Amino acid sequence: MPKLIYGVWDGIVYDNRGVDVPVSPEGLDLSLFDHFDEGNPARIFLSERGFLVFSADAPLLWALWKHFDKVASESCGKCSPCRAGAPLLRDALAHACGDGNVDWAQVRDIAEQMAVTSLCGVGKTGPRPLIDALRHFPYDLRAHGGGTDLNGPHGFYSAITSPCIEACPGIVNIPRYIDYIKDGHNDLAANTVLRHYPLVGSCGRVCVRSCESACRRAKVDEPVSIRNLKRFAADQAIASGMLRPQACAPTKDARVAVIGAGPVGISCAYHLLERGYSVDIYEAKSQAGGMIRYGIPIYRLPKYTLQEETDIVAAMGGKFIFNRKLGRDFKVDDLFAQGYEAVFISGGCPLGAYLGMKGEDTSLPDYENGIEFLERVYEGVESGTPPTLKGDVVVVGGGNVAMDCCRAATRIADGKVHLVYRRTEADAPADHEEIAEAKLEGVEFHFLCGQDTLLTENGRITGLRVVDMERTEPDASGRRGVRPIAGSEHILPCAHVIAAIGQTADPSMISDDEGIARDRKHCIIINSAQETSRKGVFAGGDCTSGPRAAGPTTMIMGMGQAYFAARSIDKYLATGKVPFDSRWRMSEWIAQGRLLEDDLPVPGKEKQTRVLLRELSPEERDHNFREVEQTMTQEEAWAEASRCMRCYRVLSVLTASPIPGAEA
Repeated sequence: MPKLIYGVWDGIVYDNRGVDVPVSPEGLDLSLFDHFDEGNPARIFLSERGFLVFSADAPLLWALWKHFDKVASESCGKCSPCRAGAPLLRDALAHACGDGNVDWAQVRDIAEQMAVTSLCGVGKTGPRPLIDALRHFPYDLRAHGGGTDLNGPHGFYSAITSPCIEACPGIVNIPRYIDYIKDGHNDLAANTVLRHYPLVGSCGRVCVRSCESACRRAKVDEPVSIRNLKRFAADQAIASGMLRPQACAPTKDARVAVIGAGPVGISCAYHLLERGYSVDIYEAKSQAGGMIRYGIPIYRLPKYTLQEETDIVAAMGGKFIFNRKLGRDFKVDDLFAQGYEAVFISGGCPLGAYLGMKGEDTSLPDYENGIEFLERVYEGVESGTPPTLKGDVVVVGGGNVAMDCCRAATRIADGKVHLVYRRTEADAPADHEEIAEAKLEGVEFHFLCGQDTLLTENGRITGLRVVDMERTEPDASGRRGVRPIAGSEHILPCAHVIAAIGQTADPSMISDDEGIARDRKHCIIINSAQETSRKGVFAGGDCTSGPRAAGPTTMIMGMGQAYFAARSIDKYLATGKVPFDSRWRMSEWIAQGRLLEDDLPVPGKEKQTRVLLRELSPEERDHNFREVEQTMTQEEAWAEASRCMRCYRVLSVLTASPIPGAEA
């Protein structure tokens, strides 16, 4: 573990020079700073919480100059304290690194005024490490000025982020696209997201909004409606024809095969096409989109939106090869034999799970898993003849797939729809807005209720015996389990049961002789660069991690993986090696060290009502699959975008050696 030499963190001053027992910030694991890239320890770390110095001769002044270079470059220019102050401080620090002749009192005044009067996080928090250094360690700050050679072998990396950016698995610059909407540049807002993935409108409808859970606006009133703003920008871009890119003529000789035309595969192909590769996308089904086409009902995601976005890849030059399934129609070996130099696998977890209860018979016509049911509903709606369900329906599960199943069932069943979940409503992994919508549509919920026996008569389902559950005392980790209550068994009469409890990877997709390591659940094992154990084969998405209970979370997480996988494939094909990614590493530091969990006050803001999307009434939804939620108007989007507080933070690290791929 590195030793903290001196610094300021959360307002507490540390100076361990000449101290036998060094003191470090409570709750901050300094082992985090052992290395940035492999074998390259941090010498200085700078953030809105202060600064930490791990090497007695580390050039603090130089690091602060580079840090302010980033602050100045990220200033939006809308308020004068940051617009004028950031460049002044950057230039003053650069001058100090030169001849050292600087009015430090003036530097401190500018920094403090910038921190107090700026309108967003760039200006409010960017000066914090400089202010702390000037207040508590002015001699150490100036010790490396006056022409000292500072261009040594060290490395430096600086990133701008915010709580919502770090909560987004795709590391999308959320405040930036919200700013563009606020300024009336809807095209630039959509383009900001398009840098990361092409499925902007789809993600704007079905993402479970981890970004909103981190939004600091909640400390004032409610989180910014980030997902719906993304949807607005995407719908505007589709309407204007912006999502019709020109073809990307291949500029590189290597061909890449992508397996799976779901969100992960499409996103990887998109980024590879941008980089000049010839890309073929193999898909087991007859259309692109994967689970968001076949598994997310049309009332949540109209397929014309998805089609506009998947067509982007075809317009760029990607070739879709449909009805070709890995493991059934070809092997990875066959792809290399055909001349592909790299392969990306994103096969998902396409197999639905059953309940494994007494009386279970998976051949019964009215007993389905959630994946099969949703696919059947999609195909029926698309063909113009939705399936019908006679009698009552019971859906078992608590995730988003279960919500999709029960809400779809209300549209095609002539009886009551029940949802059975063995834990509490608060424990359910589904998006809680989806639970509220299901209740509004008439679904009857049975929480703390578990399935026991499937009841049949003459080959038809007659009911589901269930048992009431109770919560156990918390275990050592604080988690409370559930257990059945003896004698509480009762019957839910029904004619259909849908098991929506999870999905699994397809074990037939990859054979054991192909050199691609998998875990006991048949998920492909990858490293941080998305590499598998086989040279030239990369993977991402659910087929590497298994599905998460909340379902659509994996869409954005998988698309984030696809972005980095494309970079790794590009570097591998160019050099035979995979790249180190400084931005990804900084995000790891932020997450592992909880570096953004500061106690900085939220600036005085008037409460503003969050814009709610207009929705079809329950009566308007009855027995049809029209999209329930409606896109914001331009005026609503402006109002909602104005609620964003631009909670930016600038984090910088100076390392002992140059960082691969980063500016030194």
